Amino acid sequence: MRPWVLELNDSALLLGDGSAPCARSPGYATVTRHEVVTGEPALARARIEPRHTLNQFWLRLGTEPLHEARAHARHHADLAWSQLQQLATAAGGPRRVILAVPGSFSREQLAVLLGIAQRTSFRAVGLTDSALAAATTAAVGAAALHLDLQLHQCVLTRITREDGLLAREQVRTLPGCGLVQLHERWAQLLAARFVEQSRFDPLHAAASEQQLYDRLPHWLAALQTADDVATELLSGGAGYHAKLRARDVLEAAMPVYSQIEDAVRRERGVATVLASARFAALPRIEALLPAFTRLDAEAVIHGCLRHAALICSDESALRFVTRLPAGEDATAHPDAGTAGLGGTAAPAAMVRAEATVPSHLVVGARALRLDPGSLYLHRDADGWTLSRHMPHAFAGTLTWDGAGWLLVPAPGSALRLDGGAVRAPLPLRAGQRLQPDPETDALRLVAESAVGDDGA
Repeated sequence: MRPWVLELNDSALLLGDGSAPCARSPGYATVTRHEVVTGEPALARARIEPRHTLNQFWLRLGTEPLHEARAHARHHADLAWSQLQQLATAAGGPRRVILAVPGSFSREQLAVLLGIAQRTSFRAVGLTDSALAAATTAAVGAAALHLDLQLHQCVLTRITREDGLLAREQVRTLPGCGLVQLHERWAQLLAARFVEQSRFDPLHAAASEQQLYDRLPHWLAALQTADDVATELLSGGAGYHAKLRARDVLEAAMPVYSQIEDAVRRERGVATVLASARFAALPRIEALLPAFTRLDAEAVIHGCLRHAALICSDESALRFVTRLPAGEDATAHPDAGTAGLGGTAAPAAMVRAEATVPSHLVVGARALRLDPGSLYLHRDADGWTLSRHMPHAFAGTLTWDGAGWLLVPAPGSALRLDGGAVRAPLPLRAGQRLQPDPETDALRLVAESAVGDDGA
């Protein structure tokens, strides 16, 4: 069964399987006496019920008690659990989910998240860095700098490329440079324009303030290409109008934009700059930054699904995947794809179509059955073997991706396949010889076949 992917970004959590538009849920929660309402319904009440609406529970994910704790909402982790449950229900109840998390999550927050996931209606089967997954869908050279936007901060993730693999490296956060702070600046600007041009203050009443915040994203989107946009708000049966200019929007955002610009120029070096769709949607931000590649809105979901076999695990304790194969241009590098076996790189699906999928790994006099899942190649008292549980030290992983087996080398391993060093994930076929280290005789990959009935 194909897994779903949950991208955890509080500007909007995304949950999808790549076959249809994903379910979306902004990181807002309204806590009433009897329930917790999350996502779009909570966002639509944020200005009307500000004392009951929270939007920092993902940023501060943990078990510290809320100021006004209730039985059904004791701490931020409870609010996060409620949002995951409601989002999963809205998406139709997926059973297996890969969690894609931003690099801004601490180790403690990752532990809390996994604890929350154990109580949800779905099973978490994989854990990876969201910026890394998104980067695998783009052309990346020696390094990339991924830019993303959350509700309360901007996140810069540096990714390096070596031997056909992308690795998540440094992560830098810019607190106070998030969507909330920008929207507050633009709302104040627009309110001033309404006062100047229509003698109407939309921030004077909760209903009109909510209406302004609801419509603001649409007006900002129009300013991506237009120099100005006409805005209208309704109040008391009357319509009020104001003109919003792109240059005023840029000026209002400069205290935040300048911090982002400075950080990007400090961190970039020679890296390719990748921008998430929500970051790239910031009005006129491209005028201040080096040229960047705008990623698809579901790049994280597509990247996780493309590498699901490497991310997913049968283990109850999920490993945090911070290295994945590079994107489509990986064939230009000698160690990517099937290169290193003495031939030209070719897509994994093509290799499998021409070869027999192995069923056993022969180690001396033993034939170890390759049952679908993740199998770790390591040494025990009897020599080399395979195990479903991750050992302290291992040479590599044999991972089933639904159509065949992939060999993923462990960092620093001396794995060789048919005499060639294995530096990136490679598809396996029957007949190949696998050597875990120079002192070991080669292990053989074979395919089981039935005995015919045409004998004597």
